[in-house]
Amino acid sequence: MAKLIKSEALILRRFRHGDTSLVIHAFTREKGRVPFIAKGARIGGKRAPVPLIPVVLLEFVWSPSIKSELQLLREVSLVDGFGPIHQDFERLAWAQAAIETLGRTLTGEEPYEELFSETVSYLKSLAESGGRPENLLYRFRLKALQELGYGINLAVPEEPSAQFYFSAKAGRVFTRKNKVRGAIPVGLGAWKLLGAVGRSGYGEVQRLRIPAKATDQIESILDAAYRHAFERWAPLESLKLLDLSKQHGGLDHAALNS
Repeated sequence: MAKLIKSEALILRRFRHGDTSLVIHAFTREKGRVPFIAKGARIGGKRAPVPLIPVVLLEFVWSPSIKSELQLLREVSLVDGFGPIHQDFERLAWAQAAIETLGRTLTGEEPYEELFSETVSYLKSLAESGGRPENLLYRFRLKALQELGYGINLAVPEEPSAQFYFSAKAGRVFTRKNKVRGAIPVGLGAWKLLGAVGRSGYGEVQRLRIPAKATDQIESILDAAYRHAFERWAPLESLKLLDLSKQHGGLDHAALNS
């Protein structure tokens, strides 16, 4: 029998399999993205009720298989449930936005241990957050791009200017006279604030006050960077649900944990 593997894990996606089992795609600290079969994990199965849902830090033990893409999940234990997140729909939406980002960008069994630690730090900060969760997500998205090999150069050009142009292809800003095709305009203030987000820890970044105009520009920069790096990138469904919740007075948590 092959040696069992043990690793912390975050669930990215899950699907029903038969009457009692689940197929789970998880981001593991040791092995990167791994697909699992969790036999008896659904209600009515034999497995003990550990919450096999996103936004929960788990420890997986599994049998490696060379015959099947799906790895057999043998044991699951809870490491951190991030309780305050699951008690608040808005926090859950911000948390799920990070999980959704990982689900769209991670491929294959490449470890990305720093990105795993970054994700756990983001979720812990969100659970303890006193406000401005959007700032936390800006930092997470910047760090995820960096760890995945598409980092943004946040340096401010030496040539003074109140207006720059961000090129997702180049991963940096240009001044008006040397801007490149497809670059998007960004004010000096917004660019400096994005730099502050990138340099700050999660505790510090929550204290940054970002005006609405700068917020729009920062989101445009991050969206452009992700569209360039990852084919068919689209707005995050979790944040679309959050907007709907604000418009219609709340939605069910199940919409985010499905």
